[in-house]
Amino acid sequence: MSLSSLQLDAFVATAKSLNFSRAAESLFITQSALSQRIKNLELTIGATLFIRDPSQIKITETGEKLLRFCKTKDAMEDELLFNLTSNDSHELAGIVRIGAFSSILRSVIIPSLSSLLRQNSRVQCDFIHEETSGLPPLLERSECDFIILDYALESTSIEKHLLGYEEYIVIESSKYPCPENIYLDNSPADTATEHFFAAQDNSPPQYKRRFMGETYGIIAGVESGLGRSVMPVHLLTGRPLLKKVEGFAPYKREITLHLKKQSYYSELYKQVIKHLTANCKVYLEKPIKSDI
Repeated sequence: MSLSSLQLDAFVATAKSLNFSRAAESLFITQSALSQRIKNLELTIGATLFIRDPSQIKITETGEKLLRFCKTKDAMEDELLFNLTSNDSHELAGIVRIGAFSSILRSVIIPSLSSLLRQNSRVQCDFIHEETSGLPPLLERSECDFIILDYALESTSIEKHLLGYEEYIVIESSKYPCPENIYLDNSPADTATEHFFAAQDNSPPQYKRRFMGETYGIIAGVESGLGRSVMPVHLLTGRPLLKKVEGFAPYKREITLHLKKQSYYSELYKQVIKHLTANCKVYLEKPIKSDI
């Protein structure tokens, strides 16, 4: 038995989008043709790949296994073709997509991979900024190859690597009077402030929330005296308009790299994991200087 590449392409496009219409458009075929290819693939395998209902499409356990096979096959093919055509056997090439939340993407993840990307110009690394709650679905739909969370997902199909810990403190403006009962967060879904106070020995204070849209908006808001904020230490060095509010117990959250388990990892995947596990701690554990 052999698997048709056209049928596998139709399956992968549908698995990534979980939408027959968008998958067909991405392959420049009709939705009817796409459905037929997937049906024929299911007949060949002897198993259902998608569960279809009026509201959504879900991939089955067999479909997840097939998707991992397709990703492995594609990675091996890409690596082989590059090695056959490249004059430098040590250079890496390929596409990797990394999703992370705002407080670490810019200040930790990108710097940690910068040397790898400078040395391998044929690597295309797409960084995707998303709220923490939106990252697991991106990995599930294979829209990201790696995601970074401030907790560890519990799943036997996911490989995890601890990158370090974010230490949180309370900050306020060093220039303007700052209301003690107003805390700035990204959005209503941002749980950093709530979890910080839940971890304190004393009862949490009564406070109101204001939402600044993203991490660096929060920093600008605190610098302007709009409120206090619970923020990771690694974002605060070199910001003379901010100061630490004393009197709170230390609070840390683990930063964990997630990827789907595979039977084969390309050299690019291996190097991404190596650089992140080696370098992230350096940026996460930056000491607070005297100006914060």
